[in-house]
Amino acid sequence: MIAIVTSTLIPTRFYSVFSPVERLSQTINTIEKLQGAGFSQIWLFDNSLSNAGVKELAKACPKVQIHHTPQYTFKNKGLNEALLLLNNIHHLPANTPIFKISGRYYPSAEFKKDIYDAYVGKDFVGVGYNFKNKIADFSTKAYFVKNAEVLTSTVVSSVEDMISYAKGIHGIKSGLTAVKEIFEPKPGTPYQLSIEQSFARILKQNNNYQLLDKMHIEGAEASASTPTPFSE
Repeated sequence: MIAIVTSTLIPTRFYSVFSPVERLSQTINTIEKLQGAGFSQIWLFDNSLSNAGVKELAKACPKVQIHHTPQYTFKNKGLNEALLLLNNIHHLPANTPIFKISGRYYPSAEFKKDIYDAYVGKDFVGVGYNFKNKIADFSTKAYFVKNAEVLTSTVVSSVEDMISYAKGIHGIKSGLTAVKEIFEPKPGTPYQLSIEQSFARILKQNNNYQLLDKMHIEGAEASASTPTPFSE
């Protein structure tokens, strides 16, 4: 099994509560915790416009395979993550299970790398929320995925779903909006799904996943102006 760390060490377009120095420190900690959990092959994918952060990280973590792909930053963070993965998945070995984790988070002391062994036939293993509801969420902070091919097909479908969902008819309100669009067409979409919602929709349709009560990761949430401790 290999590990992928996705990161934006130096964000440029939208506000972040973490400074580049903090993000670098968090990502180094993620890598060190992964190594401590038994991962010997670790890839880092970073989409910062500047390469200053990855240069510093390469010095601190010389055994990590780093791929820096500068890209445009959309307001939808899930879309940024999806494009980062698609731009770099081809670097990964084929037919190899993957543990993907975002750079702000890290495996806790209770994390077990071999938990995937019990679900080796599943495409995805991770934490989900409200899977019995029409709109559910699959956590993309950290998850296991069968291989690079499965990850690629899922992420491609997710990009399409995030963008196209708002143009579909899913109830009375969206039906009225669709009718209005016939007479007052507008480019783009009025809103987009999150990557967590899109992943959940795809996983439920394919029906080859396993939900866990906990992944045993920790980190800091940055959704508010003040970071708050997080565990899942």
